[in-house]
This record gives sequence, C-alpha cells and structure tokens, in this order.
Amino acid sequence: MICWYCQEIHSVDENHKLLEASREVEGDYPRCDWHWRFVCSICGRSKHFNGVTWCEATRRFICLSCARRHRFVKHRFWKWIGYYSFECDVCGEYHPALDYLEFSGKHPWQLHLEMQKKRTGLDPESELPEPTSFYIPLKQARITDGQISKAWDKLAERWNNFTMDQGDFNRQFIIDPTIFRMLGSADGLSVLDAGCWNGYLCRLLAKKGARMVGVDISRRFLEIAEQKEKEAPLGIMYYPGTLSDLTMLGRRRFDVVVSNLALMDVRDLEKAMMEISRVLKENGRLIFSILHPCFSTPPVHGWRRVPPDSQRKEDWVYWKVDRYFDRSVQVWQYLDWPFTYSFHRPLSDYIGMLFRNGFVITDFEEPIPTEQAMKQHYREFGNECDRIPWFLIVGCKKA
Repeated sequence: MICWYCQEIHSVDENHKLLEASREVEGDYPRCDWHWRFVCSICGRSKHFNGVTWCEATRRFICLSCARRHRFVKHRFWKWIGYYSFECDVCGEYHPALDYLEFSGKHPWQLHLEMQKKRTGLDPESELPEPTSFYIPLKQARITDGQISKAWDKLAERWNNFTMDQGDFNRQFIIDPTIFRMLGSADGLSVLDAGCWNGYLCRLLAKKGARMVGVDISRRFLEIAEQKEKEAPLGIMYYPGTLSDLTMLGRRRFDVVVSNLALMDVRDLEKAMMEISRVLKENGRLIFSILHPCFSTPPVHGWRRVPPDSQRKEDWVYWKVDRYFDRSVQVWQYLDWPFTYSFHRPLSDYIGMLFRNGFVITDFEEPIPTEQAMKQHYREFGNECDRIPWFLIVGCKKA
C-alpha cells in the first residue's frame, strides 16, 4: 500500500519517492511516517504534518495552536496553493509548516539523519485523536450554576492571557463592530454588560461615554475586571451572579443590555430573558451575540476534511450539520485548558423567549469580517469565517 500523499506529490513530481504506507493502511488515506502527524514540543498534542513546523534554532516542533502567530502564505508548491507559516515565541522567526519544509529540503528529518532514523517527533498513535468535547442531552444534564461558575473560574486566567484589551480577533473584527453599530452613540447611556467576562467590553463602552455595570458568574473574571478598573478607573461597577437572577440591580435601571457571547452559556435562559427584561427601562434595548445555533449542532458538527485531520482550509470540504433540534449541554475543552459548559438550543428557542418577554426584534445579522480584516487577519491565517456564519447578533427593543 503506497502512501496517499506520496502518490499525490508524485503525480506532479516524478522524482518524489513513493513510500509504503505505515499509518491508517485500512483507511481511505493511508500514509507514510513522513506524512503523518507530529507531536508539538510545547503542548504535547499532535497535528497533521501541514499544521506543524520545526524551529532549527530551538530544536522544537511547534503546532498551529502554540505558535505566537501564524499566517497562510500563498505560494504554489507541489499540488498546493500555499502553506502555513508559524512565528516562534523564542527565536521570533516565521517557520514554514513541515509540508513546505520537505518540499524545500529543510524538513528536520532531511537535516538530521538521526531524527529520521528514530522518527523523532512522530505521533506514535495510528488512529485519529478523540475529540476533547462531548454532549449531554439537556433533559439528562444535572449541571448547576455552581459548577458553571467554578469551571469559568478555572479558565479565567488562561482566557484573559489569550485575549487582548479589545477582545480576541473574533470579537475585535467580526462581532464588536456590529454591536457598536447597532448601539449607536453610547454617550450618557446606562448599560449592563450581561456576562462581562474580564470586563473588556465594559471598558470600551465606558470610554465611549456609557455608565457601565458588568455581571458575570465567574468571580475570578470579575477579580481581573476589578483590578483593571483599579488601575485605570472608568466608574464601572461589577457584580457576581448568574444572569437568571439580577435582583441586586433593581427594576428598570438600564437603557441598554449588551450580552456578548454569553447567553448560550446560561443554564436557565428563560429566567435570564425575564431578568434582562425586568432591569431594562421601557423602550430599552437588548443587543446580544451568540454562537450561531445552526452551525453548532450536537452531536454532529465540524468540517468534513480530506484527509480527516488536515489543517488546510482547502481540504475542508463542507461543514457538517445534523441533529439540530437536539437541545444539549456541551462540555468543551480547548487544548489543555480547563473544560467548561455551553448549551445548544435551536434558534426558535431564542426568538420565542424574546417574544414572550415583550421584545421586538429590530436588528438581525450574521456578521462576517470586513474585506480589510479578512486580508489582515483571516485569509492569511487560513480562517474559515468567510464560508459560514459562526456568530449571530440580534438587536431588540422592549415594547
């Protein structure tokens, strides 16, 4: 059995050797060791060889997730339109992925014969890694607000270090511009950030003239937010608690409630909608963003990839959607980060809750990055945000 990748390369380069497959020999894409997965020296996880690089200066394999930055370089070689390039956090240089390093004769196994003999860096497993997330049907779940709070507390430090003062790239270049446009002028408005995380959105809106209050279920997130407020006071008040109980805020207090990627993480969403309506003034507005329910369906979702573990966007054929009406709890984990919870509900659940609590929908958008943002941050990263809408943003008015 010949390696599938070797055959693909040989079809355009007759000098490339056809090697015997040693991995997934019973599958659709049998592969040799050269074209298998390699283990990242930083996180210890394995990725497809087109999603891992080698730093000769530090003698490390580095994966897409652990590189300081990565970008997609359009440069045709063999059968591909380009390759990923990774910024090393130690030497500061950008290094091409192993596929391009092999093409250019700079693969670590080409540079160091002893590494080739020992198969250094190769993932010893012959099967695809198991997913780090799983689902529980909502009716069977026994998740409490206390569990959710503790889970986010454990994640808060890592997430805060991962994001920037203006939020991560998705918030900065896709979600927040739409929220700000829906909101209009914030000057003089009393605004509640429902699910404020580390308070970054509170700070941005306070600088635009809003009187801000933030609520979050994670006390550790609020400690980070309060520390930032202490360092640079903006008059922001923070309260711990679940969005399904906002009794500490009184009634009809706010002109606007903003909730940014938080409502899909709320256990009792019906009560949360009731509470949000209660704290809003008459004719007050609610603007919220969530992960798009149509594209986060349990238990079947994710890209159909060819081969199944490829990191290349061009190998991602389509997004799988099934079991859309299965309401569930997702226990998810990113890399070696602590796990946390999210709740999948059909879009009709959100719309129905809005109607039942006296809201009229005024805005409804599935945002995509601007052309400039795509050029600077997404196409060069090989991101897929221009193919399907990851996010949904809804603007409402309290009737």
